[in-house]
Amino acid sequence: MLANVKTKTRTILIIDDEFKILLGLRALLERNGFKVITCEDSLSGIKTAAESLPDLIICDIMLPLMNGFKIREKISENPLTKDIPFLFLSARASKADKINGFAAGADDYITKPFDPQELAARIHAIFHRQDLNNQDAARKINQQIEIIQAEISNNISHKLQSKLQNSMAQLLSRRDNETEEHARRVIILSESLARALGKEGQALEHIRLGALLHDIGMVGISDDILLSTSILTDEERKVMMTHVALGKKILDPLGLPLAALELVYHHHEHWDGSGYPDGLAGKDIPLAARIFAIVDVWDALTSDRTYRKAWSEEKAIAYIKEQTGKHFDPYIAEKFLYIVHFKSKGR
Repeated sequence: MLANVKTKTRTILIIDDEFKILLGLRALLERNGFKVITCEDSLSGIKTAAESLPDLIICDIMLPLMNGFKIREKISENPLTKDIPFLFLSARASKADKINGFAAGADDYITKPFDPQELAARIHAIFHRQDLNNQDAARKINQQIEIIQAEISNNISHKLQSKLQNSMAQLLSRRDNETEEHARRVIILSESLARALGKEGQALEHIRLGALLHDIGMVGISDDILLSTSILTDEERKVMMTHVALGKKILDPLGLPLAALELVYHHHEHWDGSGYPDGLAGKDIPLAARIFAIVDVWDALTSDRTYRKAWSEEKAIAYIKEQTGKHFDPYIAEKFLYIVHFKSKGR
């Protein structure tokens, strides 16, 4: 019998082209309380892993189209799936194959025919290590989040901005500190715009928190993409776009205010529905996300980037006007340009 893991119902994805193996593994795992997903080919396995985000992937090596080592490589390239525990289950039993499996990043390697009790023990060990790692990571994040949540609940607005910046900067900083400085600027501008739209009290605090955390998912994007000095390729852009889902995944368990979470997940939606991740349009886009969308773009345009120099305010204003009703909520864009105008006049 497999060890009983009581913390939650685990989902295991099995990728194997042997139908009898799939049936046998499914029956064994389901009897022991696991949810099981099966795929008989490499391409559907990779796609299913990205869509279902299982707790463990069990994969054969000898598969058509793409072998198990290549599957592991593809899964490790996707920020959403790269940290999912991975177990090779294969008839290839040579020492070289096992070494290659671990070198590819597998958490374990078991040969067929397998002993059910051995499989049980090894799955249990993988989940135990995962639990310990998750608890340690959650503890570190929660130590900083608790300070923020306490101040939000007490509505101590004059202290919150400094506390947000100081307590969360480490989570957001990159090697070049660009993300940290970006976060500082957009918090201030988001607050100004939210106030102009009549937001105050906790609503204002929640927008500040979302502004600080908006790019938390970038921690899962490789430095090759984040620090690129050239315009990203289509494939690199697709990877970069996953940062909002990664951010949601990181923050969902922490009990943060809904508006802050909505800002993190939806700040790349467009008024005309052409944005991501859900293609929301108009007022279906949460207000906090609509506010932050224009702030985020403005700061990106008017700041130096690794691949281009900052735009002038005149050029950025022209772009905001051109994108009003397309990318940006027209009413919010009007308020934002009013703020920018007065700021440029030093008022």
